[in-house]
Amino acid sequence: MAEVYENGPVEVAFTVYEDFAHYKSGVYKHVTGYELGGHAVKLIGWGKTDDGEDYWLLANQWNRDWGDDGYFKIRRGTNECGIEEDVTAGLPSVKNLVREVIDMDVNADVSF
Repeated sequence: MAEVYENGPVEVAFTVYEDFAHYKSGVYKHVTGYELGGHAVKLIGWGKTDDGEDYWLLANQWNRDWGDDGYFKIRRGTNECGIEEDVTAGLPSVKNLVREVIDMDVNADVSF
């Protein structure tokens, strides 16, 4: 949670089961169906339902017609479908940052 709070979204991988394809709303918990494989998604936040259930909030890239407008919630704190064991985060290198140009002669010739 600290990484998401400090630096923004992270990528997570988890195991997808048949019932996940039918998710529409609420907090997903695997109940039935075969394992279909692995999937990676963007973890963008967390929360607690009105009933007190902790969840992760994630963006799926399938399309906006799937799930809750392309997003889903999955149970937090129980490693549901392995979601809490394969997290990837990173920060940009300072070598790739755009530097501010303070003084430039717009009439000067440019060569590469």
